[in-house]
Amino acid sequence: MKIAQVAPLWERVPPPNYGGIELVVSRLTDELVRRGHEVTLFASGDSQTLAHLEAVYPRALRLDPNVKEYAVYEMLELSQVYQSAAQFDIIHSHVGISALPLASLITATSTVHTLHNSFTTDNRHAFSYYQKQPYVSISNSQRQVDLNYVGTVYNGIELADYPFVAQPSEPRYLAFLGRFSPEKGPQNASLQTNY
Repeated sequence: MKIAQVAPLWERVPPPNYGGIELVVSRLTDELVRRGHEVTLFASGDSQTLAHLEAVYPRALRLDPNVKEYAVYEMLELSQVYQSAAQFDIIHSHVGISALPLASLITATSTVHTLHNSFTTDNRHAFSYYQKQPYVSISNSQRQVDLNYVGTVYNGIELADYPFVAQPSEPRYLAFLGRFSPEKGPQNASLQTNY
């Protein structure tokens, strides 16, 4: 199968120091290549992948203080993707609402959108307008807007990167896996639990 993976340009794939969308895209892309698929990754030029890399900018945009308009490069990336859409069996977008209008214009190649971020009062309008396109949620609780969900795929991790420790060392600690943000509730965590 010929697959286009479309990553955000803000960070390289995989990111050097944190998790996030780019790590998920990296793991998925490389595993698809290992399974024999022909994959093209649209991402920043400093990305490292087993797939064929297509880039509209040489490095992660956050690393370049001269980049003032992220949307310009995202538009160029999506133009590149959809101008070459006919060469793919499927396009897998990880960039949110930006790909929705272009995906709706291309009928020969389907786009599936993985939703990595939260819904806002603003972006709900765009998602609702394009609700019939295929979407993948990363958790069932994320499904707060009525969309054409084709499945839920939880973000995978490499188990070897996180060895199990049956008895934590002193002092006690809290391991938090995820983006540290108020909506995820880390402020409610407590170390008062007995082991």
